[in-house]
Amino acid sequence: MIMNDKNINNDKEFSSQLANNKTADAKAEKNNIAAKSEKTARRARIKSIIFRTINVVIVVGLGIFLVYYLLTQVSFADLKTAFLGVYKPSLVIGLILMFSIDFFKTYRQKLLIGTDQVRMGDMFLVSLVRNAFNMVLPARTGELSYVYVLKRKFKISVEVGVSTLMVGLLFEIIIVFCMIIISIIIVGINRYPISSTSVILIAAGLLAVSLVLLFFLSKFIGLFIRLFNFFIRRFARLKKNRVIVYLYEKLVETNKNIEIIQGRRIYWKVYLASVATRVLKFTSYYFLIHATLAPMGYTFADLSYWVIFLATVAAEISAVLPTHAFAGLGTYEGAFALAFVALGFSKELSIIVGFNYHIINLIFTIGWGLIAILILVMPFYKIRHAGKS
Repeated sequence: MIMNDKNINNDKEFSSQLANNKTADAKAEKNNIAAKSEKTARRARIKSIIFRTINVVIVVGLGIFLVYYLLTQVSFADLKTAFLGVYKPSLVIGLILMFSIDFFKTYRQKLLIGTDQVRMGDMFLVSLVRNAFNMVLPARTGELSYVYVLKRKFKISVEVGVSTLMVGLLFEIIIVFCMIIISIIIVGINRYPISSTSVILIAAGLLAVSLVLLFFLSKFIGLFIRLFNFFIRRFARLKKNRVIVYLYEKLVETNKNIEIIQGRRIYWKVYLASVATRVLKFTSYYFLIHATLAPMGYTFADLSYWVIFLATVAAEISAVLPTHAFAGLGTYEGAFALAFVALGFSKELSIIVGFNYHIINLIFTIGWGLIAILILVMPFYKIRHAGKS
């Protein structure tokens, strides 16, 4: 009997020890998994830092090289003379038009957010800050300053900030794309035997297509969402890709917001405000470029609006690319000069005009952005809290 009790006790001790060993093994396995995850995360962070560092070095280096190369192609005295001798009336008109863009942009974003928590004056300051960061940062990453300021200062959720930003950008992309096609057709008249009637009909057709696209925008995006969903279900690898999943989620979210906008009956107000911002932007560029060229003998008759538009839109597209240098210096002027030369202007003139209007744009935009930031951080600047009118 005593032997049986001892055996039972031994079995219990063995079972207890075995259980403890299993628990210890499980903890050790968890610790190993956690350690591996931490190592993987650390490696990912290191890779990200290395990639960003290399990207910054390449972008800054490219900008410095392009600035140096472009400046060696022109006389610095000519560049200085052109900058200091701008035609003042055109300069003033261009800057007024540039400043007025933000009134329409403010109105559009205020409509999209649809809350009294952010007043028109608040949104105007946010728009100025957004413009300044867009001028400085590459690949339009400055757009995120809009989301950050709304969240930090006005307690607007990141989801609302991102969705309203994406809707506004989507409208602008479609409008600019249509303007590019129309300008190519109009400029083509001077080089190819195309009748003005044909151009008018093609332009009218493109305008109609853009209006149809915008009117049924949610349905078109819905079609892309279904295709996206099909491929994600079909290919398992896509489900694991964070970028693909993020883009899919944002596309769905954007489409929902477009449907809400249509339901709120502000769709056409947003569209017209977007048209105004794009037209005013490129018109302001036209006057800034005329301000540089007028002292050289160029009149408005010598400068086609659509030719100037094509050159400036080429420079604007360069600002979207990851290779966009700090404040666009070098890359922006290079893209503009290439387009301007292709459109029939001399290399020296193209470089001088590119530097001139871009530097004026930089000073004006960043200056107003800094003023807006100073106002927003001042202790006397009060925001409207939710629930107050």
